[in-house]
Amino acid sequence: MSWLELLIAVAGVLAADQLSKRWVLAEPRFAQSLAPGAFVSIQCITNRRAAVALSETGILVGWIACAALALFVLDQETLSESPLFVAGIGMTLGGVTGNVIDLLWRRGIVDFIAFGSWTVFNLADVAIVAGLALAVLALV
Repeated sequence: MSWLELLIAVAGVLAADQLSKRWVLAEPRFAQSLAPGAFVSIQCITNRRAAVALSETGILVGWIACAALALFVLDQETLSESPLFVAGIGMTLGGVTGNVIDLLWRRGIVDFIAFGSWTVFNLADVAIVAGLALAVLALV
């Protein structure tokens, strides 16, 4: 397994996620949708559902389980030889870490991308889905 690929993916996703959330939180105009009725807009909300449902211990245990599972899967020789698979797992782990940081520091996940009638989401959510898609694609 290439630890460098994994660490680059995790660090890149984590940095992009946390910097984008900091930027959105610093702009009071994002408290309201920038383009009401538009298909894509920026609207900052803090999703506190997960923070209410889980304790800090539960959040940390969940993150540790995700990280351990990712490392276990990457320890399999056939999977760890695929850079696409490693990058996908790194993106997923970076996204999960970004949302865990939000839950622990902000007591809720900062979401800000409003896309059509879907729920509002953030870059960590995108990285989780895209990372899992890459990992599955690498298996095919």
